Amino acid sequence: MSLAIDVLLILIPFFIGIVLLIFFKFKADMVGTIIFVIILIISIFYFNTDWKISFIVSLAGIIKSFPISLMVLTSILMMTYMERTGALAKIVVSFKKIGGGNQAFQIMIINLALGTFLVSIGATPVTMLPPVLAAMGYSAFASVALPAIGYDPLCTYALLAIPASFFADFMGITLVESGRAFSYYMPLVTLGIALGMLWLAGGKKLLFSKDGLLFGLLGGLTAGGTALCTNLLTLLPLGGSFSEALVLLTGVIAGLVTATVLIIIALIKKIKIIDASILTDEEKETDKSMSLVKASSPWLFLVIFVIITNLVPPIYTFLHSLPLTVTLGEIRINTSIFSHAYFWVIIATVCSIPILGRGKQTMKVWIKRSYRPVYAAAIFFAIAYIIIYSGTNYSSIIMDGNIISQIWFRFSNNNMINILALASADIFGNMYPLIVPFIGLFAGFISGSETSAIAMFTNYHAETAAALGISALAVGTANGIGGGLASVLSPAKIQNAAAVIDQVGIEGEVIKKTAPIAILMTLSVAAMCLCWANNYIWWKWLIVFGILLTILTSLGLFIYYRKEK
Repeated sequence: MSLAIDVLLILIPFFIGIVLLIFFKFKADMVGTIIFVIILIISIFYFNTDWKISFIVSLAGIIKSFPISLMVLTSILMMTYMERTGALAKIVVSFKKIGGGNQAFQIMIINLALGTFLVSIGATPVTMLPPVLAAMGYSAFASVALPAIGYDPLCTYALLAIPASFFADFMGITLVESGRAFSYYMPLVTLGIALGMLWLAGGKKLLFSKDGLLFGLLGGLTAGGTALCTNLLTLLPLGGSFSEALVLLTGVIAGLVTATVLIIIALIKKIKIIDASILTDEEKETDKSMSLVKASSPWLFLVIFVIITNLVPPIYTFLHSLPLTVTLGEIRINTSIFSHAYFWVIIATVCSIPILGRGKQTMKVWIKRSYRPVYAAAIFFAIAYIIIYSGTNYSSIIMDGNIISQIWFRFSNNNMINILALASADIFGNMYPLIVPFIGLFAGFISGSETSAIAMFTNYHAETAAALGISALAVGTANGIGGGLASVLSPAKIQNAAAVIDQVGIEGEVIKKTAPIAILMTLSVAAMCLCWANNYIWWKWLIVFGILLTILTSLGLFIYYRKEK
């Protein structure tokens, strides 16, 4: 009974978070604060964590979040600067000209290929692409849903692979190993999401049309296949810096390759790639205002800097030899400022000033836009660290009757991670991998971030896997993939997308229609996780995926006939 109460107390704050998000429309940062306060109180007063240690680890979590929270901060700076200089308007108009009216081609190249590329370098598809799609004649629902779901599959490689990098830190593995492990899921997920986008935009008519299936299959398999192949290249003796660069640039490479393949197919089918006739007179003036290369200069600088700092060995070695170490209690954090992407986002933005100009009121608008998402990114890391270090107290080292020092000692019976791991192993046994991606989906829904989902639950999954004797790498990556798939369910992301086209209020409709796709894809990831984590032989893989295919087919037929009626 005690274990059940312990588990219930750990989960209650997250259930409260869901209620606040869904029914009371709270923002992610406020929900994070409320969960943080409740978890902190429970950790101190129920799980007997020393209050000083609780606050120390909370601060450590915030500092540990810097690669993601500061990347959010600096990427918002870059996007705000591009907006204030008119560069963003030029890029948006350029996007609008794509496709020549072929919906399947437009959806794949704008939302999957360009969406993946944009989010990989720090741009935000959910705020950039909805106005483009709305101007192209797509419904408000499609304009919001498609950008949100389009970059889901490769969310692990967003912001120059920040989620994969954090997973590596929590698992104690290299970035290369982390990126490669995640990539195994990519072809399956990208294919499902690509077909799901077509279904959302035009139902079975668009999905099963000749062009729909062609571009959906090619787009999905190319994006996922490119991510897989890029990370499998790291198995070759390429050198550490080159291999890490491949992981960091996975999303960039996948987006560019996917766009190239789609364009080649469109040319073969004689589809008009660029159609400027759909622009309004005002948009035509914007289009003439500057070249696309000039408008994209911050992104081009960023990609160049990332390549140079990772592919030139002396530079790579020098930058990684300059870590700034922060020590809090018994936690040591190497921030390594000059080797992180957020530093180079700032440099790329500064280098663009002679090209694009100053950008009026950039700083004022940036500060107004950034503080809430940056805080939200940081607070969930603080929550994660409280959970990880719960049950920790000071233990005295005594010599000759005198206390000579105090060290941290974690009591496993009071540690939330250990409690959840024991309960999960006892309840689910070797079937535990089936629920892992759904836990990631849950965490991503609450936090709005795959990285936060990784931070909150990776240690829990690793301990559970160890207790069961299954692959921690398989379950850990499945949790991250689930967190990425939650992007299309995250109220924060959906609300942002709706706000930029003045359609706030349709979030419920979007989530209702996109949830089945996210859940079905999470179920697919669960099936793969089960087989991988338990090291099944080939015929067991066939049985598991045979069952999965039967379930998906049954659900598809149910949805189809229900719509027919």
